[in-house]
Amino acid sequence: MFKIADQVISLDRLKINGRVHRLARRLTITVEHEDDRLILSDEEFGLVVSATTLEEGIAGISDELSMLWEVYVDEDPANLTPDAICLRNNLTSLVPAGVIL
Repeated sequence: MFKIADQVISLDRLKINGRVHRLARRLTITVEHEDDRLILSDEEFGLVVSATTLEEGIAGISDELSMLWEVYVDEDPANLTPDAICLRNNLTSLVPAGVIL
């Protein structure tokens, strides 16, 4: 049986909270093939999504980032730990304010 090598894709826009945002920098996603599924992951934000198609996986990555945005960016920074503030800053640098497609 053949094993397909891991691939890396680069995303320049994502749907977050129902809106498509152009990213300030590309988000690098590793795509692994495991049996009949794809595993998409991103080390920077600790994202891991299992999907049957690449489109489904990218939508899952968008959903995960939306959830992180809601938890860390929409929250009052006074309520966040120092590590959470670093993650918040990383998220806001990825998705600049006002850049909606």
